[in-house]
Amino acid sequence: MAQNLKNYRKFYVPHHFVFYPVMLVLLLITLFEAWDYSVDDRELGLVYIILAAVIISVIVLSLMLRQHYALGLQDRIIINEFKFRYFALTGNRLENSTYHFSDAQIFALRFAKDDDLMELMHQTAQNDWSPSIIKQNIKNWNADLKRI
Repeated sequence: MAQNLKNYRKFYVPHHFVFYPVMLVLLLITLFEAWDYSVDDRELGLVYIILAAVIISVIVLSLMLRQHYALGLQDRIIINEFKFRYFALTGNRLENSTYHFSDAQIFALRFAKDDDLMELMHQTAQNDWSPSIIKQNIKNWNADLKRI
């Protein structure tokens, strides 16, 4: 499958379509039970409220940790791959060039194929394009199918 602006996002099925739905169902059940028991049995209602708070904490923690470590490492790898790619295309180090890109711009530029990359880099540097504008101007996508 060819990667492009419309399909470059990636989902992790066990996480996005199993863990989170199960946690949300559990949260809804505990909130319903907390509401139901808060009228008749305040102590049991409080137990369900505490259980709902624990479930919310697990959801929030999983959202934060799931991305934090993987994305931090992935960012470093992408930047180094981009620097190596620039060196392979030009024979010069990116750090010694006149181009200075933000990390977000590099993350967007990586999707351009080698044939289009230098022109896209020039346009990005000249116009200070945002990552979304860079992606919109990519003619031939270089798929990144192994990202987190």
